[in-house]
Amino acid sequence: MLSTTGHSLPASTTRIWDVITERLEAFARAWESAGAPPELAAFLPIGWPDARGLLLVELIKFDLETRLQRGLDCALEDYIRQFPELDRAGPPADLLYEDFHLRRRAGRAPQPSDYFDRFPDRADELARLLGGTAVARSTSVLASRTAVSVRAGDRLDDFDLLTLIGEGQFAKVFLARQLTMQRLVALKVTASRGMEAQTLAQLDHPHIVRVYDQRVLNERGLQLVYMPYLPGGTLLDVIAHARTVPADQWTGRTLLDAIDAVLVRRGEVPSAASPVRRLWAERDWATTVCAIGAKLAAALDYAHARGVLHRDVKPANVLLAADGEPLLADFNVGCCSKLDGAGPVVLFGGSLGYMALEHLEAFDPSHPRAPETLDGRADAFSLAVTLWELATGSRPFGPERVTPDRQETVRGLAAQRRTGPPPEAVAAFPSGGAPGLRDVLLSCLQADPDRRPATVGELGRELELCLRPAARALVRPAPGGWRELVCRYPLLTVYLFAVIPNMLASAFNIAYNRAEIIAQWSAAESVFDQVILAVNGVFFPLGMVASWLALRPVLRGLRHVRRGNRPVPDDPARGRCLQFGAMTAGISVVCWTLAGVLWPIILRATAGPPPQGEEAYVHFLLSLIVCGLMAAVYPYFMVTCLSVTVLYPALLGSSGFGPDDRAALRRVENSLGRYRAAATAVPLIAVAILASRGASNPPAVAAMSVAGLVGVALAFMLESRTRAALAALIDLPARERDS
Repeated sequence: MLSTTGHSLPASTTRIWDVITERLEAFARAWESAGAPPELAAFLPIGWPDARGLLLVELIKFDLETRLQRGLDCALEDYIRQFPELDRAGPPADLLYEDFHLRRRAGRAPQPSDYFDRFPDRADELARLLGGTAVARSTSVLASRTAVSVRAGDRLDDFDLLTLIGEGQFAKVFLARQLTMQRLVALKVTASRGMEAQTLAQLDHPHIVRVYDQRVLNERGLQLVYMPYLPGGTLLDVIAHARTVPADQWTGRTLLDAIDAVLVRRGEVPSAASPVRRLWAERDWATTVCAIGAKLAAALDYAHARGVLHRDVKPANVLLAADGEPLLADFNVGCCSKLDGAGPVVLFGGSLGYMALEHLEAFDPSHPRAPETLDGRADAFSLAVTLWELATGSRPFGPERVTPDRQETVRGLAAQRRTGPPPEAVAAFPSGGAPGLRDVLLSCLQADPDRRPATVGELGRELELCLRPAARALVRPAPGGWRELVCRYPLLTVYLFAVIPNMLASAFNIAYNRAEIIAQWSAAESVFDQVILAVNGVFFPLGMVASWLALRPVLRGLRHVRRGNRPVPDDPARGRCLQFGAMTAGISVVCWTLAGVLWPIILRATAGPPPQGEEAYVHFLLSLIVCGLMAAVYPYFMVTCLSVTVLYPALLGSSGFGPDDRAALRRVENSLGRYRAAATAVPLIAVAILASRGASNPPAVAAMSVAGLVGVALAFMLESRTRAALAALIDLPARERDS
């Protein structure tokens, strides 16, 4: 389905197009009424230099076709002698192309080599154009505009044409009644015979217009494609309506008002309130634009996964349902050659304004880029231009300059793409409830495709992130700051978070054992400090080595990202990152338990049996286990919070995560409650043990109680922060496995 595009054009550009179409139609009427070739010069405008050059080429195309149909002839050189301006830079390649195919259809059997000899300055371009041409396609504006000669009130096959709802480059779209099914449909009537209907009928996505079927009327040379009727107009209508409203008043309600205005113009009743419309109405404008973009990106990603590029994403090709939901239409699934739609229709209709640099190069006959090299990143560029225009009311590269030479115009647009959006356009982009939207769109507007998101699916995930500020703050943190420092030195940071609590617990344990056990074991006092150095000298490095081994996959993944590489999809380092808090706690428990066994053994071997008897060994073991549990539980919260809020998001990157990642995040969420219970219980158990053992050092009991309260408060705070980060991450859309 198509719509007019006048709203998106500068006033001068629209007027140029009006002049061209008026003169072309007048020339066609003169041919019909006079029965003899009219004078071309009489139809060229005075005072419109930009329109004159473009119009002259189109007049010659029509004049050539009409002469050949009537058995008359006129060589291109005759036109060049009459209009020397054509030869200043050499005749346009599309004019030579049109002449070749018109003569071939007329049975004249022209040879490309003849054109190479006659027009050597255009030989390279013609070699590319004519050498790969299998089917002749007209580049004449007038021929394409007059191909569909049907109007509202006609009956075509099984359809009554009720009203014209859209008119584009090569088609008319009617609201029609299908008689056999007694339903309203949108009927696209075109003279082309492409594969669009067959291809689109296979696309089943909520944001792609679904094609019901097609019919071909051979006797009239028409193709009918019918699809659901979407009454809400297009994004082009929304942009036109928004320009009538002060920009600071644009909201999701503006979108609905534009849809309702289209409904009223078509004699329909605006839709009643619905949950979907209420959701649109509650959004600010940036969030509205971002939500539309995410839906369209998902539709394009679905089509790309099935080998279908759109090639013509622009506001006029985004239809709207009455509830505001956007749907992509008019996939240009046919050949995207340098001459397809190369007439001023495409130029003035707006398609060129949305093309990526590589698309413009493929469109330019003088450029060697082959159309087949285009991929989904060109669609991502066009979608970004569309969303920028929707967000601001203007396209990002400023007004397009139209010149009499079509190729010069295309090259000018290409030059704009290379320099990027001007600073004033970037500065004018509105901020709103979708943080990062401008930066996401700018990343898609890069001239080099390799610097854009790799797929439209990746673009869609970035837009989804903009709709989720909490998640985006985690996954796309601002450059610099403590997060970047953590990602640069993750091992050092983890050691600080894990080792310091262990050192504090060790200091408390040493002081406690010295007062409660060693003070009554005089033979052990002289070797106690040496045993401390020996045991800690073994188990602290052992724990650090074990932590390093456990963290190695994470360190490799972060190093890969820090070197500027894209994160690896489904990288196992992400799972290890989420497990690392529990692994740190486990390493601490093991080390402290082993130390609790070795301490008494070493002391007995060096100082003999304790005077307290076997009770001293049990006391040693219990004190080390309790301190070890405390030294494990609190680092768990610190390391897990660090992993969830910094390290895991850094490893996630732009590839998104699959369903397995969401399950891993939920496992962490479920484990937090168990560790919180341990963090609360361990200090109470420790105080109870100290009291039951009849501790002779009341300050130690008081210190344990205070430390326990501080630890519990810290655990609760870290748990709350971790849960908030987990909720934000779990809410992210999962990457489809088959996309």
